[in-house]
Amino acid sequence: MWISWKHEDTDFSGPLTFEQKVDLFYEQTLGWQLHIADLIANGGTAFGEFKQGVEGRNVIAIRHSGFAVLHICLSYFELVGSMVTPQTSSTARFNAGVRHTFPGLFKGSAKEKALLARLYKGARCGLYHTGRTRQRVGLGSPSDGGVIGYNPASDGVSVSPELLPKALKAHLDKFRLELLNPSNGTLRKRFQDRFDSGFA
Repeated sequence: MWISWKHEDTDFSGPLTFEQKVDLFYEQTLGWQLHIADLIANGGTAFGEFKQGVEGRNVIAIRHSGFAVLHICLSYFELVGSMVTPQTSSTARFNAGVRHTFPGLFKGSAKEKALLARLYKGARCGLYHTGRTRQRVGLGSPSDGGVIGYNPASDGVSVSPELLPKALKAHLDKFRLELLNPSNGTLRKRFQDRFDSGFA
């Protein structure tokens, strides 16, 4: 049974080490979620058959895939949030994940609060519960060239589906290093607890 894009359950014997858990988490999140979103939005080279040494195929971007990209990507924030905050509500975890992933995004301002509310209710809840965004959340390139933008005049949020998966992949690389750093004891404990419970 495949447990990541490059691991089968038979690859491991005995209890997993902490480093193996981090590797599995990283490869699952990269290979089954973020890289797929990046391919849909931007095209590129798919992962091949790791065990057989078969190279991945070139994939072209799919037009009008922006909302599918958001569907794939937005759960990343709650996943990260579940490891960086002790809070258990989906709102708190989502917001903590956004802040950890984009630490400079209107940090501590009224814009940050409005942006997080729009992203959570309009994007996360809208897509998960009704299959579409709501509350003035849409696709587009923010005026500052960033991944996510908030316009106070319209109280609207724009998200770049082309830039979002790339930014999340870059964050995942950094997050992996944080998890592997022994000085991050609290984060490592939360990760291990979440991993061992199946990220329930």
